[in-house]
Amino acid sequence: MTLNIQKNILLAPYTTFKIGGPAKYFCEAKSIGEIREFCNWAKEQKIPVLVLGGGSNVLISDKGFDGLVIKIHNSNLKFEENKIIADAGVNLSKIVLESVNRNLSGLEWAIGIPGTIGGAVNGNAGAFGRATSEAVEEVKAFDILEHSVKNFKKEDCKFGYRKSIFKRNPDLIILSATFRFKKGSSGDIQKAIKDFTRQRIESNPSGFSAGCFFVNPGWEGLRNKEELIREFPELKQFADRPKISAGFLIESVGLKGKKIGGAMIAQEHANFIVNMGKAASKDVLALADLCRKKVKKKYGLELEVEKRLLGFD
Repeated sequence: MTLNIQKNILLAPYTTFKIGGPAKYFCEAKSIGEIREFCNWAKEQKIPVLVLGGGSNVLISDKGFDGLVIKIHNSNLKFEENKIIADAGVNLSKIVLESVNRNLSGLEWAIGIPGTIGGAVNGNAGAFGRATSEAVEEVKAFDILEHSVKNFKKEDCKFGYRKSIFKRNPDLIILSATFRFKKGSSGDIQKAIKDFTRQRIESNPSGFSAGCFFVNPGWEGLRNKEELIREFPELKQFADRPKISAGFLIESVGLKGKKIGGAMIAQEHANFIVNMGKAASKDVLALADLCRKKVKKKYGLELEVEKRLLGFD
């Protein structure tokens, strides 16, 4: 097989942030076989591998990536009764629509989320209190180090809030995922789709972004929950929820609309950092750092970055 590997390809167009310098090497993989071949080539060259799906969950340094970037394009779908088996390169919105067309319920909340199946499984993407892992039955991945394909049952994926074994181990490249759905009524499913679409339109800002930048901090593990609520009564609204809204915290410290360089904390939702057109990665990181410091100073809470930060020192 002749490998089509390009050099010095700008990565910004391949991300929803529209930020990112060049990849030293770049290729596009349309099959599992091609993914294996590209990974083998990178291993021979002794260079790191970065896998990109829809580029909706990453912030790439303006310096780029000093290795091989594999853009995933494998996009086969297979249907088995109440299951859908989707390649990693399938758009998440496509599998939502395919399930809706078959009156299968389970991923309605994901309508309108950019990105691919691979990225959604990797980061256990979620919204409205729901998560991708709820519908996942099995994941197939390629182990770069062992150069072998492995199957992961749901319990093997070690899903957590915006986490998985794949996110923790970049040497595992997701190839496909099997989703199990429940049969639902067409009316209920269509209503859910409309409701989630409306909520997303109302809350999501315009402009280039990668969605929510920070993980919502959880109450679990906080020894001073009651004390925190007494000191900051505005947090009482989250007392019966497992998480505190990161967007609320950022807005509460007065950062909504804050600009640094070409980046801005969105007016519509303070957990979104938006590229207004000419933002550099350093602008986004500066805003993120400001958010973390101000929230920490006021509430004593740590904000954890949800996005993958790539190519930074």
